[in-house]
Amino acid sequence: MREASPYLSSAFWFLAGGIAGAGIGLLLAPQSGRSTRQMMARKAADAADSARELKDRVVSRGEEIWGEGAHRVEDAASVLSGSAERTPEKRGEAPHA
Repeated sequence: MREASPYLSSAFWFLAGGIAGAGIGLLLAPQSGRSTRQMMARKAADAADSARELKDRVVSRGEEIWGEGAHRVEDAASVLSGSAERTPEKRGEAPHA
C-alpha cells in the first residue's frame, strides 16, 4: 500500500485550519451578516476585476512579444534567403569541391 505524502497531510491540515479560522472569524465579526456579505461581495468583485485586468495585460504583452518574434524570424529569413542567393557561381567564384 502507498503511504500518504507528509506534504499532502500538512497541506490538508493547513487548509482545514484556515477554513475553521475563517468560519470563526465570520461568526465573531463585529458587523451584521448582511454587511459582511456585502463587504465580501465587493472584495470578490474587486478581485475579479483585478484578475481580468491582469489577464488583459498578459494577453497584450504576449501579443507584443509574438509580433516581435515574428519580425525577428522574418528578418532572419530574409538574411538567410539573401545569402542563399549569393552562391559561389553568382559571385564569380569557383564552387568548392
